[in-house]
Amino acid sequence: MRPTGAWPTSNGNAPLSSPSSTPRPPAMPDARSWTEHVHVVYDREAARYDRALDLFALVGFRTEAYRQRTVEALDVRPGQTVLDVGCGTGRNLPLLARAVGEGGRVVGLDLSGSALAIARDRVADLPQVELVRADARRADLGTPDRVVATFSLSMMPDPAAVAARATDALAPGGRMAVLDFWTPDAWPRPLRAAAFALARPFGETRAMAERDLRPLLAPHLAFDTERSFYLDAAYLIAGTTI
Repeated sequence: MRPTGAWPTSNGNAPLSSPSSTPRPPAMPDARSWTEHVHVVYDREAARYDRALDLFALVGFRTEAYRQRTVEALDVRPGQTVLDVGCGTGRNLPLLARAVGEGGRVVGLDLSGSALAIARDRVADLPQVELVRADARRADLGTPDRVVATFSLSMMPDPAAVAARATDALAPGGRMAVLDFWTPDAWPRPLRAAAFALARPFGETRAMAERDLRPLLAPHLAFDTERSFYLDAAYLIAGTTI
Protein backbone atom coordinates (compact mmCIF):
# COMPACT_ATOMS: atom_id res chain seq x y z
CA MET A 1 0.00 0.00 0.00
CA ARG A 2 1.13 3.56 -0.60
CA PRO A 3 1.14 6.17 2.16
CA THR A 4 -1.74 8.59 1.82
CA GLY A 5 -1.04 11.31 -0.72
CA ALA A 6 -2.64 13.65 -3.18
CA TRP A 7 -4.57 12.40 -6.18
CA PRO A 8 -3.14 13.50 -9.54
CA THR A 9 -5.09 16.17 -11.36
CA SER A 10 -6.66 15.57 -14.76
CA ASN A 11 -8.32 17.55 -17.49
CA GLY A 12 -10.80 14.73 -18.12
CA ASN A 13 -9.04 13.49 -21.24
CA ALA A 14 -5.89 11.96 -19.78
CA PRO A 15 -4.92 10.00 -16.71
CA LEU A 16 -4.41 11.42 -13.87
CA SER A 17 -10.82 -16.24 1.76
CA SER A 18 -11.56 -17.47 -1.76
CA PRO A 19 -13.25 -20.50 -3.38
CA SER A 20 -11.23 -23.68 -3.28
CA SER A 21 -11.32 -24.12 -7.04
CA THR A 22 -8.11 -23.50 -8.95
CA PRO A 23 -8.19 -20.68 -11.52
CA ARG A 24 -8.51 -21.91 -15.06
CA PRO A 25 -5.70 -21.28 -17.53
CA PRO A 26 -6.23 -17.78 -18.86
CA ALA A 27 -6.33 -18.61 -22.59
CA MET A 28 -6.68 -14.90 -23.15
CA PRO A 29 -6.02 -12.79 -26.25
CA ASP A 30 -3.04 -10.49 -26.59
CA ALA A 31 -3.46 -7.71 -24.02
CA ARG A 32 -2.80 -4.80 -26.36
CA SER A 33 -5.06 -5.98 -29.17
CA TRP A 34 -7.80 -7.01 -26.76
CA THR A 35 -7.75 -3.67 -24.96
CA GLU A 36 -8.16 -1.91 -28.29
CA HIS A 37 -10.98 -4.29 -29.23
CA VAL A 38 -12.89 -3.57 -26.01
CA HIS A 39 -12.28 0.14 -26.54
CA VAL A 40 -13.85 -0.05 -30.01
CA VAL A 41 -16.75 -2.25 -28.86
CA TYR A 42 -17.74 0.03 -25.99
CA ASP A 43 -17.39 3.18 -28.05
CA ARG A 44 -19.83 1.56 -30.48
CA GLU A 45 -22.19 -0.05 -27.97
CA ALA A 46 -22.18 2.47 -25.11
CA ALA A 47 -25.61 3.84 -26.00
CA ARG A 48 -27.12 0.35 -25.87
CA TYR A 49 -25.38 -0.77 -22.70
CA ASP A 50 -27.80 0.77 -20.21
CA ARG A 51 -30.80 -0.53 -22.15
CA ALA A 52 -29.33 -4.02 -22.14
CA LEU A 53 -28.88 -3.95 -18.36
CA ASP A 54 -32.47 -2.83 -17.95
CA LEU A 55 -33.58 -5.81 -20.05
CA PHE A 56 -31.54 -8.18 -17.88
CA ALA A 57 -33.73 -7.11 -14.96
CA LEU A 58 -36.74 -8.59 -16.76
CA VAL A 59 -35.24 -12.06 -16.30
CA GLY A 60 -34.32 -11.42 -12.68
CA PHE A 61 -30.69 -10.32 -13.12
CA ARG A 62 -30.96 -7.24 -10.88
CA THR A 63 -27.76 -5.35 -11.61
CA GLU A 64 -28.80 -2.21 -9.75
CA ALA A 65 -29.53 -4.13 -6.56
CA TYR A 66 -26.17 -5.89 -6.89
CA ARG A 67 -24.43 -2.53 -7.33
CA GLN A 68 -26.09 -1.20 -4.20
CA ARG A 69 -24.86 -4.22 -2.24
CA THR A 70 -21.38 -3.62 -3.61
CA VAL A 71 -21.29 0.00 -2.48
CA GLU A 72 -22.50 -1.08 0.95
CA ALA A 73 -19.68 -3.65 1.12
CA LEU A 74 -17.15 -0.89 0.41
CA ASP A 75 -18.05 0.76 3.72
CA VAL A 76 -17.42 4.23 2.32
CA ARG A 77 -17.10 7.08 4.82
CA PRO A 78 -18.03 10.71 4.16
CA GLY A 79 -15.09 12.70 2.84
CA GLN A 80 -13.24 9.72 1.38
CA THR A 81 -11.98 9.23 -2.17
CA VAL A 82 -13.33 6.32 -4.21
CA LEU A 83 -11.95 5.05 -7.52
CA ASP A 84 -14.36 3.25 -9.86
CA VAL A 85 -12.24 1.12 -12.22
CA GLY A 86 -14.03 0.61 -15.51
CA CYS A 87 -16.89 2.93 -14.59
CA GLY A 88 -18.47 2.67 -18.04
CA THR A 89 -21.63 4.73 -18.36
CA GLY A 90 -21.45 5.69 -14.70
CA ARG A 91 -24.19 3.65 -13.08
CA ASN A 92 -22.20 3.38 -9.85
CA LEU A 93 -21.24 7.03 -9.67
CA PRO A 94 -24.40 8.55 -8.10
CA LEU A 95 -24.34 5.83 -5.42
CA LEU A 96 -20.70 6.52 -4.66
CA ALA A 97 -21.19 10.29 -4.69
CA ARG A 98 -23.96 9.94 -2.14
CA ALA A 99 -21.69 7.80 0.03
CA VAL A 100 -18.71 10.19 0.05
CA GLY A 101 -20.86 13.30 0.41
CA GLU A 102 -20.05 16.79 -0.79
CA GLY A 103 -16.67 16.72 0.95
CA GLY A 104 -15.53 13.51 -0.72
CA ARG A 105 -14.34 12.60 -4.18
CA VAL A 106 -15.26 9.95 -6.73
CA VAL A 107 -13.06 9.23 -9.75
CA GLY A 108 -14.53 7.21 -12.60
CA LEU A 109 -11.88 5.62 -14.82
CA ASP A 110 -12.68 4.08 -18.19
CA LEU A 111 -11.16 3.52 -21.61
CA SER A 112 -14.25 4.35 -23.66
CA GLY A 113 -14.90 7.97 -24.52
CA SER A 114 -18.47 7.18 -25.57
CA ALA A 115 -19.24 5.50 -22.26
CA LEU A 116 -17.71 8.41 -20.36
CA ALA A 117 -19.84 10.87 -22.32
CA ILE A 118 -22.95 9.12 -21.01
CA ALA A 119 -21.46 9.04 -17.53
CA ARG A 120 -20.73 12.77 -17.74
CA ASP A 121 -24.41 13.49 -18.36
CA ARG A 122 -25.35 11.21 -15.47
CA VAL A 123 -23.17 13.09 -12.96
CA ALA A 124 -23.62 16.61 -14.32
CA ASP A 125 -24.98 17.81 -10.98
CA LEU A 126 -22.43 15.94 -8.84
CA PRO A 127 -19.34 18.16 -8.56
CA GLN A 128 -17.49 15.63 -6.41
CA VAL A 129 -17.27 13.23 -9.38
CA GLU A 130 -14.35 13.36 -11.83
CA LEU A 131 -14.12 11.29 -15.00
CA VAL A 132 -10.83 10.11 -16.44
CA ARG A 133 -10.27 8.40 -19.77
CA ALA A 134 -7.36 6.01 -19.33
CA ASP A 135 -6.24 2.38 -19.33
CA ALA A 136 -6.30 0.95 -15.80
CA ARG A 137 -3.14 -1.03 -16.56
CA ARG A 138 -1.10 2.16 -16.94
CA ALA A 139 -3.01 5.07 -15.40
CA ASP A 140 -1.85 6.79 -12.24
CA LEU A 141 -4.49 5.53 -9.82
CA GLY A 142 -3.70 8.04 -7.10
CA THR A 143 -4.20 7.02 -3.46
CA PRO A 144 -7.90 6.25 -3.04
CA ASP A 145 -9.50 5.14 0.20
CA ARG A 146 -11.76 2.73 -1.66
CA VAL A 147 -11.67 1.00 -5.04
CA VAL A 148 -14.65 -0.59 -6.76
CA ALA A 149 -14.99 -2.52 -10.02
CA THR A 150 -18.37 -3.74 -11.22
CA PHE A 151 -18.72 -5.94 -14.30
CA SER A 152 -15.42 -4.55 -15.60
CA LEU A 153 -12.49 -6.69 -14.45
CA SER A 154 -13.82 -9.68 -16.39
CA MET A 155 -13.49 -7.62 -19.58
CA MET A 156 -9.79 -6.99 -19.00
CA PRO A 157 -7.08 -9.30 -20.36
CA ASP A 158 -5.15 -9.28 -17.07
CA PRO A 159 -7.56 -8.58 -14.19
CA ALA A 160 -5.11 -9.87 -11.58
CA ALA A 161 -2.56 -7.24 -12.64
CA VAL A 162 -5.17 -4.48 -12.49
CA ALA A 163 -6.32 -5.67 -9.06
CA ALA A 164 -2.71 -5.71 -7.87
CA ARG A 165 -2.19 -2.13 -9.06
CA ALA A 166 -5.45 -1.00 -7.47
CA THR A 167 -4.79 -2.59 -4.10
CA ASP A 168 -1.22 -1.29 -4.10
CA ALA A 169 -2.57 2.22 -4.70
CA LEU A 170 -5.01 2.09 -1.78
CA ALA A 171 -4.40 4.27 1.24
CA PRO A 172 -3.67 2.44 4.51
CA GLY A 173 -6.81 0.69 5.71
CA GLY A 174 -8.27 0.84 2.22
CA ARG A 175 -10.91 -1.51 0.85
CA MET A 176 -11.76 -2.89 -2.56
CA ALA A 177 -15.02 -4.43 -3.74
CA VAL A 178 -15.52 -6.37 -6.96
CA LEU A 179 -18.84 -7.31 -8.53
CA ASP A 180 -18.57 -9.47 -11.62
CA PHE A 181 -20.11 -12.37 -13.47
CA TRP A 182 -19.24 -15.66 -15.13
CA THR A 183 -20.93 -18.77 -16.48
CA PRO A 184 -20.67 -21.29 -13.61
CA ASP A 185 -19.29 -24.76 -14.29
CA ALA A 186 -22.35 -26.28 -12.64
CA TRP A 187 -24.73 -24.76 -15.17
CA PRO A 188 -25.99 -26.99 -18.00
CA ARG A 189 -24.21 -26.35 -21.28
CA PRO A 190 -27.28 -24.79 -23.01
CA LEU A 191 -27.72 -22.32 -20.15
CA ARG A 192 -24.05 -21.35 -20.24
CA ALA A 193 -24.29 -20.83 -23.99
CA ALA A 194 -27.35 -18.61 -23.58
CA ALA A 195 -25.65 -16.49 -20.91
CA PHE A 196 -22.58 -16.08 -23.10
CA ALA A 197 -24.76 -15.01 -26.03
CA LEU A 198 -26.14 -12.14 -23.94
CA ALA A 199 -22.67 -10.88 -23.02
CA ARG A 200 -20.95 -11.42 -26.35
CA PRO A 201 -22.19 -8.20 -28.04
CA PHE A 202 -20.31 -6.24 -25.39
CA GLY A 203 -16.96 -7.84 -26.13
CA GLU A 204 -17.07 -10.88 -23.86
CA THR A 205 -15.16 -13.92 -25.11
CA ARG A 206 -15.88 -17.48 -24.06
CA ALA A 207 -12.61 -17.58 -22.11
CA MET A 208 -13.65 -14.48 -20.19
CA ALA A 209 -17.17 -15.75 -19.59
CA GLU A 210 -15.83 -18.96 -18.09
CA ARG A 211 -13.24 -17.28 -15.86
CA ASP A 212 -13.93 -16.98 -12.12
CA LEU A 213 -11.97 -14.00 -10.81
CA ARG A 214 -12.30 -14.84 -7.13
CA PRO A 215 -9.22 -17.08 -6.92
CA LEU A 216 -7.23 -14.47 -8.87
CA LEU A 217 -8.13 -11.74 -6.38
CA ALA A 218 -7.42 -13.76 -3.24
CA PRO A 219 -3.68 -12.88 -3.12
CA HIS A 220 -4.54 -9.18 -3.03
CA LEU A 221 -7.54 -8.97 -0.69
CA ALA A 222 -8.46 -10.43 2.68
CA PHE A 223 -12.11 -11.12 1.88
CA ASP A 224 -14.63 -10.27 4.58
CA THR A 225 -17.62 -10.17 2.24
CA GLU A 226 -18.51 -12.90 -0.25
CA ARG A 227 -21.93 -13.13 -1.84
CA SER A 228 -23.36 -14.68 -4.97
CA PHE A 229 -26.46 -13.78 -6.95
CA TYR A 230 -28.55 -15.32 -9.69
CA LEU A 231 -27.49 -18.94 -9.27
CA ASP A 232 -23.87 -17.84 -8.78
CA ALA A 233 -23.72 -16.07 -12.15
CA ALA A 234 -22.84 -12.85 -10.35
CA TYR A 235 -20.63 -12.58 -7.30
CA LEU A 236 -19.51 -9.89 -4.90
CA ILE A 237 -16.26 -9.95 -2.97
CA ALA A 238 -14.86 -7.22 -0.77
CA GLY A 239 -12.10 -6.86 1.74
CA THR A 240 -9.03 -5.01 2.90
CA THR A 241 -5.62 -5.17 1.30
CA ILE A 242 -3.20 -7.89 2.31
